[in-house]
Amino acid sequence: MTTTANPWRDALNSLGSTFMTSTLIRSTSKDAGMPGSALYFRGRAGVLGDVSAEAAYDVMAIFSRRVVDSMWERSADVTPEKAVELYLDACRGWGRDHLVEDAAATRATELLERVLDEAALAPMVLAQGWQRAPRADDVPARLAQATMAVREIRGGLYFAALALVGLPVPRAMLVDPHAGPEGMASLGWNEEEIDEVKSSQRPGDAARWRDAERALDGAFVGLLGDVLGEDGVNELGEALLQVKRVGEE
Repeated sequence: MTTTANPWRDALNSLGSTFMTSTLIRSTSKDAGMPGSALYFRGRAGVLGDVSAEAAYDVMAIFSRRVVDSMWERSADVTPEKAVELYLDACRGWGRDHLVEDAAATRATELLERVLDEAALAPMVLAQGWQRAPRADDVPARLAQATMAVREIRGGLYFAALALVGLPVPRAMLVDPHAGPEGMASLGWNEEEIDEVKSSQRPGDAARWRDAERALDGAFVGLLGDVLGEDGVNELGEALLQVKRVGEE
């Protein structure tokens, strides 16, 4: 890569996930009769259809099972189709409110959508669902949706990389410097649950996590390269890092 920052962890994650905890998604959720956090769960997993809380947990394993069960129970009246519609509305609305339409945004959108059009994603079912979702017409909304969907690809590869090194997701979170106990608590894990994960830790967990991170970076950039080529991957990374937010100079 020719970029000096990591656009996959930094720019892609920020552009594709900030709406998930925004006031917009919380108000949209409440307007639909759900708790403020419920649309994140129902909408994100809604592309899988009418699935159980257990299936939703399997694809969103950074949360404790208790949290997913609670969100599923408290949003049971919302159909998957409606949840996806509302989730996409919030994602696109955030993009229109916060992203500047310029050459970098347009090019990043084009390249990300090309990945979504051409990448083979089986068995990453959550990423596959968002790969097939309908798209908006304007660049800010398309960019928000495309970064969200490609971020799901990276997330699916992350879970696969952890499985490859034999590291369960909760134990990975505990040794991840971007998460740790504080990060787990911010995602709804309670003290008892975190202590239970700590009790299952193994001495080699940190080394396994680093191995998984290296595998993830290689697999994700390789997937992008299969579609875009090396020059296209570099161009995408540079474009993502140049995307401007509304109000920036």
